[in-house]
Amino acid sequence: MKNKFIVRKMFILLILSITVFTAACTQIEEVDKVGAYTTVIDKLYAEDSALNSNIKYIAIDTSLIVNLNDEEKAELLKELENYGFIVLDMTIGELKEKGYVKDLYFEEGILFEIEDEPIKRNSIIMDISKWRSGLGAIGYDGTVVKYKNGKWEIEKQGNAWIS
Repeated sequence: MKNKFIVRKMFILLILSITVFTAACTQIEEVDKVGAYTTVIDKLYAEDSALNSNIKYIAIDTSLIVNLNDEEKAELLKELENYGFIVLDMTIGELKEKGYVKDLYFEEGILFEIEDEPIKRNSIIMDISKWRSGLGAIGYDGTVVKYKNGKWEIEKQGNAWIS
């Protein structure tokens, strides 16, 4: 009888421990995921500033972002407004279709494309790029962004490419 009580108590403690651990992990992953994306966009925006000259639009293709829900994507778009430009949530195909991109040139804007992998251990692996034209683009494949000490940091820049 006493052994059954001890086993039962241990089982309850195990379940509670798993619940607390799962809740803690989920909470960490839920912390401002949008910040991971603004961190990489801020870095990429600052690089090759010639691509940013005389723009009116910042476009972002959110269609390949797997870690953000629709509400968080809307929050990301709102954050991008801080650059002072009109923000568009469009793919390159949509930009062409709407007349923003002609002959592989986004005359009045830049396009950020981000393709990410599911978040693991507070880290996100992303391929990121900033595109203005067929001959004006920059990006990093395999960038690792990690949440630590209350903020997102680029842990590994990834393999650079330029066009």
